[in-house]
Amino acid sequence: MVELRDVSYRAGQVLILDAVSVRFRPGRFNVILGPNGAGKSTLLRLATGLAKPASGEVRYDDRRLDSLEWTELARMRAVLSQRVDLAFPLPSIDVVMMGRYPHYDRVPTVHDRDIVRRALEVVGMTDKAEQPYPTLSGGEQQKVQLARVLAQIWNYDEPAAGTRRPHRFLFLDEPTTNLDLHYQIHLLDVARALLDYECTVVAILHDVNVALEYGGHFVLLDRGRVALETEEPEAITREELERIFRVRARRLDDDGRAFWRFAL
Repeated sequence: MVELRDVSYRAGQVLILDAVSVRFRPGRFNVILGPNGAGKSTLLRLATGLAKPASGEVRYDDRRLDSLEWTELARMRAVLSQRVDLAFPLPSIDVVMMGRYPHYDRVPTVHDRDIVRRALEVVGMTDKAEQPYPTLSGGEQQKVQLARVLAQIWNYDEPAAGTRRPHRFLFLDEPTTNLDLHYQIHLLDVARALLDYECTVVAILHDVNVALEYGGHFVLLDRGRVALETEEPEAITREELERIFRVRARRLDDDGRAFWRFAL
């Protein structure tokens, strides 16, 4: 479990997060929702160790995040950002291999190369493995980055006899940016499938209906504070959505499944 305890964060004199406490549920698809400027990406950066809180602490199970060695942390959690630009014309397969850096010393093993190949297969980019990364479309680059983070925390293999798979954490910061509808669904399906392999997913999503489709635990942020934390989609009310997102919301039904329609 990843837990943030009373964390605050400032950018200069501006308070971005104010005494936020959140527990991301293990083995669940955790979703962070909120308007622009609510502190979602900052919360994710604190949870992953990419930023340090001004106060409070972050814990992975019973250990403080700041007590973990870099390589140990890198082997247990991976982060997919909105966009990753690379100036060098590395082949896509080499970009994916970056995810294996914490796992080997100088030269990748046969096992590392096999994981990279399989990660490319999972995201449907095998035929682009040798293509220079900068020449890919934005959506293709995002799929390569997904393969990279999958390779970093690869957990699909059967564990050795008498052992369990180590728990892994995948953090997604608005992961469907630059993806068409087909690959938005594909990426989120891949992430959800990880739940069957001792993995916890934490994702920032903007689309409330997509969040309700995939999420099993919801954190709503508003102006740097937790407005609501729940595992029940029904607990996300019209009044709460209208207040936080400053829209008019209407709950509809499609063959027994509820979804939201929004207007200004």
